[in-house]
Amino acid sequence: MSTAAAGTVTLAEFLRLEAEAPEGVMLEVINGELVERPMTTRNARHSSTIMRIGHQLIDWLDSRSNLIGAISGGEARCRMRQSPELIVGLDVAYFQGLEHAQAAVSGDFFDGPPVAAVEVLSATDTHEDVVDRIRLFLEAGVKQVWIVDPDLRNITIHRANDDATFFAARHTLTAEPELPGLAVPVESLFPPRPTI
Repeated sequence: MSTAAAGTVTLAEFLRLEAEAPEGVMLEVINGELVERPMTTRNARHSSTIMRIGHQLIDWLDSRSNLIGAISGGEARCRMRQSPELIVGLDVAYFQGLEHAQAAVSGDFFDGPPVAAVEVLSATDTHEDVVDRIRLFLEAGVKQVWIVDPDLRNITIHRANDDATFFAARHTLTAEPELPGLAVPVESLFPPRPTI
């Protein structure tokens, strides 16, 4: 990961720079500084896990007529904070509120932190990077940060000022009170193991 020259990057500058970025480069703004990362393709297990989590969250949100919001995925652009700017891509996220539901239909980005940000681990993630991302997201107002390990088939939910909650494949994941009524077998969030 490399950081561009010092100076605070605005949302407008970020959108322009992102449009001009060479193929294979992903940009984020972390605490006002432009950060470049190589854009890598995801392995089949990683991308299948993202899709399965997104599918379960969409089903959950669609079943909650009292909730308005959006489920997004695939490095969804999100400005979590304005001062200093924090603009990131998210593997999967649940955003609550009408403004986010409208952004899912016609917006360039989600403006404000999601209720839940889901990060699926990949081979290039370091422990330090994961811990930094959890802290950054929680400090920006994300209520839950899910760290999903597709190799070990488990999920840990982190919350500000609370102990992390660990869910093994044999458990049922719940995310109360922020995601009311969500109860899904953890094993179903990962690609099924083929049987012969």
